[in-house]
Amino acid sequence: MNSAPVSPTCLAAEDLQHHFTSYDSIELIAMGGMGAVYKARQISLDRTVAIKVLTHECSSSMKFREIFNCEAKVMAKLNHPNLASIYDYGEVNGMLYIVMQHIEGRSLHDAAHGRAVAQNEAASLIAKISHALHHAHKAGILHRDIKPANVLIDSKINPVVVDFGLAHHADESTVKGDTVYGTPGYTAPEVLAPPYKADQRADVYSLGVLLHELLTGALPQTPYQPPSRYGKVDPRYDAVCMKALHPCAAMRYADAELLASDLEKILAGKELSTSSLMVVPAPHPAAPSAQELQIAPRPTSFKTLPAVKSTPLPSLNQLSKNPGQGKAAMMALAACITFAIAVITLIYSSLDSKSQAPVASGGSLIESTSAGR
Repeated sequence: MNSAPVSPTCLAAEDLQHHFTSYDSIELIAMGGMGAVYKARQISLDRTVAIKVLTHECSSSMKFREIFNCEAKVMAKLNHPNLASIYDYGEVNGMLYIVMQHIEGRSLHDAAHGRAVAQNEAASLIAKISHALHHAHKAGILHRDIKPANVLIDSKINPVVVDFGLAHHADESTVKGDTVYGTPGYTAPEVLAPPYKADQRADVYSLGVLLHELLTGALPQTPYQPPSRYGKVDPRYDAVCMKALHPCAAMRYADAELLASDLEKILAGKELSTSSLMVVPAPHPAAPSAQELQIAPRPTSFKTLPAVKSTPLPSLNQLSKNPGQGKAAMMALAACITFAIAVITLIYSSLDSKSQAPVASGGSLIESTSAGR
C-alpha cells in the first residue's frame, strides 16, 4: 500500500481504504486539481480496477457533480475494446467516485510526447481511436477533450480512450456559462466561437491534431505545414491530416469512421480519394477577423504639385499642313544626309590606303616579324 506524501487535493491511500472496504491493495497512481486516481483490487471478483475520486471541494460543486455523473452514465452505455469500461460509481463520505477498468500501461502523452512515432504505427493507433469514438458518437456522445493524456496505451500497444468527464450528448451546447470545454491546441475552432456548438466533427478535428503530432512530434503550427514537411512521411497522410484539420467543420470528414477508413486504406497500400477536399490546407489558428487586423490609416491630405504642361511632337500630318515647318524639316534632313556621306567617304579612304602597305612574300605577317628580330 502506498503511503507516500500526496497533494492536499487528494486522500492518502490508507485513508481511502476506510471508505472502500470492498477493495484492498489501494495505491495512488495519478492526481490533479480535481482529485486523484487509485489502483485497487476488487475483492469480490479478484480483479484490478481504477478508482477515480473527486476532492470534497469539487464534490460539493453542483457543476462538478453534473460533469462527474455524466462521465459515469456515458461510459456505462459504451462497450468497445478501445474505450475504458465502467464498473460502479457513487458517493462516499461526501466524495464522488467512479470505479473503472484499469489499463496496465501509460498515457500516450507519456509514451510519445515530443517524439514522432513510426507513421504506420501512428495511423494504426488513430484508426483504432477513431473507431472507438465513432461507437460513442453513434450513442449520441461526444468526448470533446481528445488529447494524448486521455489515451492510454496498454501492454499490447492498443489505445484505450478514457476520461469522458467533459462528454455531453451531441445535441447539447459545448459551453456552460462562460466556460468553454476542451484543451488548447486540440480543440476545434467552432468550439471556441459563438454559438459554441459542435458535433462529432469536433472530435475528428482533435483526432487530426493527434495524428499530426504523432507523425511529426509537434502540434500543428501557423501557417500550417503538412507532416511530410517535417520528415519522411507518406504524402497520403498529409491529405488525411489536412482534411481532418480543416478549420471549417463542413470540409472535414463527416465522421470518425471515415477518417479511420482512409487510414486503413493507406496501411493496406490503397489509394485515397482524389476529392479536392483532400488537398485544401488548414490554417492554424483560424484567420483573424477584420477587427483584429491593424489596418494602416488612410492619409487625410495630399500636397498638390503644379501641373506640367507637355508639348507634343508634331505629327507628319501636321507638318504637311504647315509649309513653313515642313520646309525647315526637309532642310535639316538634307544636311544630316550630306554629313553622313562625308563621314563614310573618309573612313573608306583610310582603309584603302592601309590595304596598299608592303607585306613580305612567302609567309605570314607573324613569320616576317620573327625573322627581323
